[in-house]
Amino acid sequence: MEPDEDPKRVIRRIRFIGIGAYVVFAIFIGIVRGFRAWIGLTCSAAVTMIAFLWLEEIAELLLQPTARLHARRLMWRTLARFALLGVALLVTIFFARFDPLSVLLGFSIVVVGIMGEAAYSLFRSFAS
Repeated sequence: MEPDEDPKRVIRRIRFIGIGAYVVFAIFIGIVRGFRAWIGLTCSAAVTMIAFLWLEEIAELLLQPTARLHARRLMWRTLARFALLGVALLVTIFFARFDPLSVLLGFSIVVVGIMGEAAYSLFRSFAS
């Protein structure tokens, strides 16, 4: 029986597959639906990736004991992420009225990344 793989490598692969899904979706949406749909896809994908990376960082901080926290740096990073998340959501809401398919595809890039990682793990289990 093989030992479990390093969680950081798994998260990195999920992120990479999600970015690949964004590129494929962006090319498709850009050609088929146009610039407004591409903007909706990009903003909703940004919201999803920010939330995913934020959740990853929070889980990592909670699971690993640290000697000291830099409260000021943590506060500025949190405020910057909230601002970026707010701007991306604002643009997504305004463009969602024009093309909901692009917004749904943008929100699904992390799901595609997780599905890709599951397919990779399944392939690896059958290969060994």
